[in-house]
Amino acid sequence: MKAEGLSQRTVAKNTGYDRCRINRILRDENRLPISIVEAEAILASMGAGALEVALANDMITNNEPVSAEDMAAVVALIAVVVQGLPMKVASLLEVVSGLQSEDIRKEHGVRIHNAIFEMLKDLYTDLIGRKDDRLDHTKY
Repeated sequence: MKAEGLSQRTVAKNTGYDRCRINRILRDENRLPISIVEAEAILASMGAGALEVALANDMITNNEPVSAEDMAAVVALIAVVVQGLPMKVASLLEVVSGLQSEDIRKEHGVRIHNAIFEMLKDLYTDLIGRKDDRLDHTKY
């Protein structure tokens, strides 16, 4: 997301809404209600989509506090992973011989969730190992 340092004037210019309306929507006190169309336009001007917002909201409401920098990195990764995934899963019905829609159940989500976590843990463990190998610790 490119929201850091983004002024209300820039948001107004990028969305087509006047600065006064943007201020009334975004200010802390006496905030006016925002329409879905306005929210999507403002988020788009900040480089965020509805999926990123939903993921960030999940991180904020269901977990321990996370720094904004960490949240941005995680949300960006997960958004890329999820983007287009429903169509890929649906295509399994044609790719996997004999697979039918009733074979795909939400209960499988927990196993997939755990498998993705383990895969990411292995990938990042390997990445850190390679990063450490590149550093010459004898110079310090």
